Amino acid sequence: MFKNLLLDNLTIGILVLNQEFEVKYLNKYMKEILKQYFKNIDMKYFKISDTLKNKLGKLHLEVKECEIEIDKEKYIQIEFHDVSRLKNLEKDLEEKSKHKNKLVAMLDTVQDFIFYLDSEGRLEYYNKAYAEYLNMPHENLYGRKEIEFFSEEMTKKCLENNRIAFEEGNFYEEEYLDGRWYQTFKSRVDLDNNEYGILAMIKEVTEYKKKSLDLKEKIYKNLLTGIYNRNFYEEKIREIFKENTEKTFSMMLIDIDKFKEINDSRGHDTGDLVLKKLANVLKSSIRKNSDYIIRMGGDEFCLVIEADLEDLKRIYCRVEKEIEKQNSIREFCFGISTGLVQRKSGEKLDNFYKRADIELYKKKKNKFN
Repeated sequence: MFKNLLLDNLTIGILVLNQEFEVKYLNKYMKEILKQYFKNIDMKYFKISDTLKNKLGKLHLEVKECEIEIDKEKYIQIEFHDVSRLKNLEKDLEEKSKHKNKLVAMLDTVQDFIFYLDSEGRLEYYNKAYAEYLNMPHENLYGRKEIEFFSEEMTKKCLENNRIAFEEGNFYEEEYLDGRWYQTFKSRVDLDNNEYGILAMIKEVTEYKKKSLDLKEKIYKNLLTGIYNRNFYEEKIREIFKENTEKTFSMMLIDIDKFKEINDSRGHDTGDLVLKKLANVLKSSIRKNSDYIIRMGGDEFCLVIEADLEDLKRIYCRVEKEIEKQNSIREFCFGISTGLVQRKSGEKLDNFYKRADIELYKKKKNKFN
């Protein structure tokens, strides 16, 4: 009466006992359980005790009992559910929760700003440093957008950054803000449930940037005069000329007259003083950031400006007047010779410099011959 194809195909064990605990029916899955876990069990009689239940619990088998009636006879139906998968899932979730909590705790110790935005730009995660930077209680941040924290200009910038990260996968920027340097990294994250968002990190690099700029100062600056050196000319000026082939530039090469005699007669300390004085005169005579003063070596200086020859001649006049003024109030005097040229259309730097050097040579020849 208990033969049932449906019961034999269930993935739970079914055991039916009469009132005397005689086994009246075992489905296929139940037979497999008994063979696997109960080698010495009496298959004719089967009684559920607390000891047996404990043993089944350790095997991840959950037992359910109920009374059934068939043809006016009462039976005990016992179901054995395999909950091992559920137990494993619970264990996995517990482990993941532990890892997640550990990760969150670790990220909260990081001074960089770390946060996650969903596809609509809402905050779904933020570490302690970012919350403190926004100066808002943690509970007031979740689900809010950047437009609620920043100025209109900053919000516009953030939205553009997010757009680039969503479309291109990554965004990077280094910027100077409120006296500090920051690096911003944003990456698109695609999740398993077809959702996506942006994982972002903002790192302050002010001290690193200062060291980097100090290093550049040492690489590109002449220590004695504080102006650019030959390295700057060969790398930066050459790069500017390559990128701006049609722009108008003018160059003035400068030599200190009889500089060797100054060194020989008055000593190198006086020679160094003359070099520094000329550098200061040139610095006070230029007009804007696109004017570059370079000590090429020895007593040779180079002035490059983004302007025509007439503008360069006006700078030269200021330099001449300032040197005359300096000579009138010092016990020693110095003079300069110059070569002034304007760049031809598309002219390369080496040829441009060569023409200025030729003009300088002509001036010196006329002055001392």
